[in-house]
Amino acid sequence: MGKKNRHFHILKLIESVNVESQQAMLDELSSQNIEISQSTLSKDLKELGIIKIRGKEGRFRFVQTKERELFHVGLMLKKELLDFLTDSILVQNFLVLKTVSGNASGLAKCLDEIGWKEIVGSVAGDDTILVITQNEQDAKSVMSRLDEIISSR
Repeated sequence: MGKKNRHFHILKLIESVNVESQQAMLDELSSQNIEISQSTLSKDLKELGIIKIRGKEGRFRFVQTKERELFHVGLMLKKELLDFLTDSILVQNFLVLKTVSGNASGLAKCLDEIGWKEIVGSVAGDDTILVITQNEQDAKSVMSRLDEIISSR
């Protein structure tokens, strides 16, 4: 079974049943003819941003967090940067990012969704993005974070 299919079934399971442990989750998945190892389940839970919390009645259950969305956006940001960014220029409290023609909007969308407090917003054209920050220090911080993502190939 592929990862996307496993993720779908895991999400469906935690939305429909209060599962208290990874073993109980493995058993429940097994009853649906979905056989995976404990280590694979653990990795899938991390990728999906699923955590275990104690409910009002004192029993544990798994829930999905916002971390999943941020994980996905982070992966997309890295892909967009590596595939399409051609140049970056720091101008006071602005970053001007140059991309391969036709790809500025995808990168700008990732920057808007990543949730970095330094970024006020962005404006994208065909191959250029203007990233707006409050001050020069915030712009330098964003530039540093982008450079770090690019260098972590």
